[in-house]
Amino acid sequence: MSNKTCFVVMAIGDQHHNGQAVTAEDLKSRYDNLIKEAILKARPNIEVTRADEVSAMGTITTDIVQRIMYSDYIIADVSYPNPNVFYELGLRHACRPGTIIIKDKDAKVPFDIASLRYIEYENSTQGLKDLSSKLLQTFDSLDKDNSRPDNHFLEVAKLTSFKFPEFSKEEPLELQIMMSLLQSPELIDLFSKQQRGEATDPIEVIRALSTHPHILEPFLKLMLQSGELNLLPSKP
Repeated sequence: MSNKTCFVVMAIGDQHHNGQAVTAEDLKSRYDNLIKEAILKARPNIEVTRADEVSAMGTITTDIVQRIMYSDYIIADVSYPNPNVFYELGLRHACRPGTIIIKDKDAKVPFDIASLRYIEYENSTQGLKDLSSKLLQTFDSLDKDNSRPDNHFLEVAKLTSFKFPEFSKEEPLELQIMMSLLQSPELIDLFSKQQRGEATDPIEVIRALSTHPHILEPFLKLMLQSGELNLLPSKP
């Protein structure tokens, strides 16, 4: 069984908020010594990554988007109102469950996500212990039902039976037909006769296909694509 993956979404560069400045070095230290450490204490075998470990600072690359989409967990630190953080959080919410929001105990929760659950942490030795304990509980909870919506977007999508775009690559029609034929001995026999040059009744073939819609659909698509079947009326 492969190790689970966790992508950390957080501010990376220098931040200025409410008259206070936080350097990139301070944020890197917080990641290395608190957030990442707490994650690894909760799940020692998990693979933890932050954006600057896979991309140039300030850019959102294909690799980052893929990690947002496919990581088992996303931990989003919303302590600072960073546009990239909220954009990446929104991308994840639209993709799949498995998001954990965290923030510094002194940071104000942005209004738009105030209704979401989050974990507060303190940047201290005790804070590390507490954060690790809370992350462990949350990981376990997510694993018990990893398809349950964890944000309003996915809840509404589930409630309204929203149909997400299908981007998966389809198998070639010829392969779909061959795989489907294996489920019908009758059709295998008819097509074997055709391959041997024996006479077959076209009506019998059509009748056999009509009883197997999962075979008929790709078969008709292939005929339409090849021009063997034309549903448009011929011109006089």
